[in-house]
Amino acid sequence: MANDLNAEAYLCGRLYAALAELERLGEGEHHSLGRPDVLRKLALEPSKHLTKHLHAAGKYLLAARNRGQGRPAATVFRSLPDLLPCGRDLPGSLRDTALQERFHEGRTAQEAAIGRTVGTG
Repeated sequence: MANDLNAEAYLCGRLYAALAELERLGEGEHHSLGRPDVLRKLALEPSKHLTKHLHAAGKYLLAARNRGQGRPAATVFRSLPDLLPCGRDLPGSLRDTALQERFHEGRTAQEAAIGRTVGTG
């Protein structure tokens, strides 16, 4: 189970980075996922805080298209299914330090991947 949670923590970090970029493309630099306090809360309890952003991904995509950012937003949007953890739900709690580190490793890796793919970040 620990290895599964390690992998899920990493994927949640990647999912966070993709959703944050998608929201940024749709709403601009002052988007909610870009706030450090939101990142801290989300990294501790992904299911509680990340699910609503996952539900809003289509809204972010349309907003990005309306702001002239449709192509990069579509690329990020298409990556979302591959970033979902295998379990039924996102992990509820990642309070262990090692899990927090895996979350942030995933976030950093996805930010770099987005930068290479769509030229942002």
